[in-house]
Amino acid sequence: MKVFAYVLIRTQPGTSHQIVALRSMPGVVSAHSVFGRFDAVLFVSADNVEQLSQRVYEILAKQPNVVKVETLVCMPSPTEEPVTHKKEEIKLVTSFHCPSCRALNEVDALVCSYCGYRFR
Repeated sequence: MKVFAYVLIRTQPGTSHQIVALRSMPGVVSAHSVFGRFDAVLFVSADNVEQLSQRVYEILAKQPNVVKVETLVCMPSPTEEPVTHKKEEIKLVTSFHCPSCRALNEVDALVCSYCGYRFR
C-alpha cells in the first residue's frame, strides 16, 4: 500500500526555491513555496514507511539551507464497502395546491394537511 506524507520545511531566508526545485526527484509528487510558518511543502510518496523515511532523508540531507523539517504522514483511507441499494417501489403521486394556503396535497385528499381547508 502506498504511503504519502507532507513534508513541511523551513529554510534560510530566500532559499525555498532550492527545495521547490526538488520536485523532479523520485517520490516527490509536488513541491511548493508557501507563506506562513514554513517556507516550502513537499508531497512525497513511497511504497512503505521505511522507504518514505529514506526518501525524506535523501531529499533533505543535501540541502544546507534547511532549518527545520516536519513530516506529516497521511493516514490510510478506510476501505469503502460496496453500497447495496434496496429496490424501492416507485409510487407516483399527483398533487395540487390548496386554494387557501397553496400547500401541496395529494389528489385524493379531502382536507389540506397544512391548513385544514376542506376540499369539495
